[in-house]
Amino acid sequence: MKVLAVDTSTSAATAALMEDDRLISEYILNISRAHSQKIMGIIQELIDKSGIKPADIDLYACSAGPGSFTGLRIGASIIKAMAQTFNKPVVAVPTLDALAFNLYNCAGNVCPMLDAQRGTVYSSLYSWQDGSLVKSDDLGVILIEDLIQLVKDKAVPTTFLGDGAIIFKEELKRGLESCYVAPAGILLPRAASCARMALEMYDKGSFDTYNSFRLTYIRRSQAEVEYEKNNKIDIQSMGPEDIDQVTEIEKLCFASPWSRESFESEILQNNLARYIVAKVKGKVVAYGGMWIVLDEAHITNIAVHPSYRERKIGERLVKEMLRKAKESKAERITLEVRVSNIAARKLYEKLGFKDSGIRKGYYSDTGEDAIIMWDELS
Repeated sequence: MKVLAVDTSTSAATAALMEDDRLISEYILNISRAHSQKIMGIIQELIDKSGIKPADIDLYACSAGPGSFTGLRIGASIIKAMAQTFNKPVVAVPTLDALAFNLYNCAGNVCPMLDAQRGTVYSSLYSWQDGSLVKSDDLGVILIEDLIQLVKDKAVPTTFLGDGAIIFKEELKRGLESCYVAPAGILLPRAASCARMALEMYDKGSFDTYNSFRLTYIRRSQAEVEYEKNNKIDIQSMGPEDIDQVTEIEKLCFASPWSRESFESEILQNNLARYIVAKVKGKVVAYGGMWIVLDEAHITNIAVHPSYRERKIGERLVKEMLRKAKESKAERITLEVRVSNIAARKLYEKLGFKDSGIRKGYYSDTGEDAIIMWDELS
């Protein structure tokens, strides 16, 4: 079986072609992280010089993480595209497993460690038993000082490898009486190890299609963390201080908007009204309102600022109003929606609402009909 494997999880871009137990060719380039510019050239050179056509490859493999978020995505996108083109299976090889495989049949423990930034590493502990690589500790993301203490407590000779071993080499030397770091040729991920492990995994039935292949990040990228922090949505009750912003959203969303006075009346005078707002960094980006009369709730308004649509904010508002309605002992809830508002109708149907009638010419701005929708809350 012919397998093409790539690993772009670290600063090294590497690809390999293997047929069963024979390594046909391997290419390692450890100059910079410009993988998007180099990995396709590396794969093309492997294919050209080996004389093997892409369609002849039986299995595609990729280092699946952890590691550099950007690097992993580059390698995965290429392997998935090739597997889709030739309709071949894909194996997602855990990066740390493949890295540990570099030290075949090593005595003692093997500790691959990849930089996770801010004094932490992605790491696990392995040992070789009867020619098989066995994971003894799945550490995930760990502070370097905690990893050093763990290795010290085990009192077993340990060999380190990975870019974390380069970055924290001095800390390892200071913290451990005996510190072994793998030599340069096997210190970083090798696609040959990835390919060999892929063949073993495939034989055990562990493989994917191009569509089901998934990377293993362990934790979110810093960009994702920052995005969530800057876009965190808070749902809270509407107060008088929110009315100006709500009125502006109303004007942006509707041809016949409610006035500021209408919202003041709802918030300050109508004991039946329940209004909520969604805020991002203190700014109102959406709102919703309803009346609760005895055992029935009626949604009066929902609007999301145009700049904040397609983030499921409207769905969160409706879910919160359903929760509040149940909390207020309402047994059913109703609303009207324009016939033409397909997106809103699909959302309400998703949340359990059903069509129950039509109000002819309900909307005064266009004369459009309204669909009446109900949901039983009990």
